[in-house]
Amino acid sequence: MTFLRGRHILWLLLPATFVVAFLWDKSVEQKPDFVQADNNPDYYLVNTSTIEFDVTGQRTRKFTSEKTSHFKDLMITRLQSPKFEMISTEKPWQITADAATNNELSEQLELAGNVEIKLTPKNQQPSMTLTMPKLKVDFTTQTAFTDTAVELNNGIFRQTAKGMNADLRNSTIEFKSQVVSEEL
Repeated sequence: MTFLRGRHILWLLLPATFVVAFLWDKSVEQKPDFVQADNNPDYYLVNTSTIEFDVTGQRTRKFTSEKTSHFKDLMITRLQSPKFEMISTEKPWQITADAATNNELSEQLELAGNVEIKLTPKNQQPSMTLTMPKLKVDFTTQTAFTDTAVELNNGIFRQTAKGMNADLRNSTIEFKSQVVSEEL
């Protein structure tokens, strides 16, 4: 067996060493588990605009956002810089925020960060602006509510309170605490 005594063995050991080293390497990262990972959406959309209609074909709501991320298994949709408008013939509501999360199971939209509601009446009354850090909108009851600090400003006076309930259909606001009012 002169084959094993000479340099020919080196030619066999050298490729075998690379094969063993390649198979031994554990540094290759595993693929992420998209079902359980909270930060991996099923899909996302950029600069979206959505209009919803009622059964008679009238526009009822309009959504726009810079980025929309949908998580199918979690049943939520996250919106960045959302703008939400309740379209009414008499008193349209316009709601903006830094971010929002739509829970598909409960039909609720949770807005966070610089939440602002603008109510612009069609008649000669001044428009009103409500600002707060957080707001939850329930689409089934057409209500909005928060327990955080709220400020109502219409250019003539400013009212502050802690917490509020708003009926989006009737355009009424009910504060949960004592209201402090000041003239501007």
